[in-house]
Amino acid sequence: MGSPLSPIIADLVMESLLDNVVSRLNFPIPLIKKYVDDLVLALPPDKIVEVINIFNSFNENIQFTFEMEQNGRLPFLDMVLVRQQDQTIRTEWYSKPMSSGRLLDFLSAHPLHLKMNTVNNFIRRVREFTTNQSKDAADNTIDVLLKLNHYPAPLRHRLLNRGITPRTNAPPAVEHEIVYKPMIFVNDLTQRLKKSLEATLPNVVLATRYEKTTKRLYSNMKDVIPPEMRNNVIYRIPCNDCAASYVGLTTTQLKKRISGHRSTINLLEELVSSNSVSPRTKFELERLREKTALLQHSIDEQHRFDLEKTQILDQHRRQTALPILEVCHILNTPHTINKRSDIECLSSMYAGIFHTLHTKQSKGTNTATITEIPNSYQSESNHVVPT
Repeated sequence: MGSPLSPIIADLVMESLLDNVVSRLNFPIPLIKKYVDDLVLALPPDKIVEVINIFNSFNENIQFTFEMEQNGRLPFLDMVLVRQQDQTIRTEWYSKPMSSGRLLDFLSAHPLHLKMNTVNNFIRRVREFTTNQSKDAADNTIDVLLKLNHYPAPLRHRLLNRGITPRTNAPPAVEHEIVYKPMIFVNDLTQRLKKSLEATLPNVVLATRYEKTTKRLYSNMKDVIPPEMRNNVIYRIPCNDCAASYVGLTTTQLKKRISGHRSTINLLEELVSSNSVSPRTKFELERLREKTALLQHSIDEQHRFDLEKTQILDQHRRQTALPILEVCHILNTPHTINKRSDIECLSSMYAGIFHTLHTKQSKGTNTATITEIPNSYQSESNHVVPT
């Protein structure tokens, strides 16, 4: 599911299945239509069981059920096929009994053009799928559902009385490459920004996203990942002997990164406890000093870091965003011992923001962070890694 090849493979499998089944029948099928794995067939009543058994014998993982017409009516996809007395077939738009009849509600926090597109597509489907039925009857079905979704009467009447523009598969002609930029939809503000962009940057299109999603309505049903099992995180390790701290990032599980720090610290302690002044010991100490700022501080100041109090400062799904987040946290965390080279990649345009944050902190206000932790991590941030 989700692979671009899935529809193609499904069609190939179904075509192979139909070729196999039809070749094994000793009578012709007057009508057979397919849409992915949904089939509609016309069969003699006494051959139904035989045909379904042949279908299900093709592969044990592909099993079919069947539904027979009732009173000359048979649902198929979004239509119901109606067999008339003269043996012709007419169609009607169809919705399942379990359908709530909900469309994109007129009162929802979505742009108007999105609601109009949804309604126009719905009107087109009902009218195209309904044959041999009066336009008034189809429009009455449409009007009932639009009213259920709070579309005002004047708008409903206008949509039903005007013609629907025929669909075209030809892509619109563009002079410049279209650039899409995402932003949260804010009613009235987003529309104003779009109009402004159309006048100044016609090749830029705002792609809106919405904050009121089902994910926000319901609690997270997944088990919380323990802090030490998380990856793609920015973490902080405090010094035991002073107010300094080390900020780092890891794309692997945090416990593996902490295990690496613990191994190098153990090696450092062995070298120090040996009291050796040999060239090899000096070389190893110099190599550790250059490895990380944490080890450099430990060697120069003879301090030790408390790995058991490691905290997660931030987390992001994209690994490419982690270096910038690390720099922001290094600059925004007081008394960090990270190297100067760790923050040289940050643009000078952020200087004013950090100055404002540091000013607020110096005045005793609540500590602010430069980055916004995603909602899925807000309730789980700043955990101490358990021992």
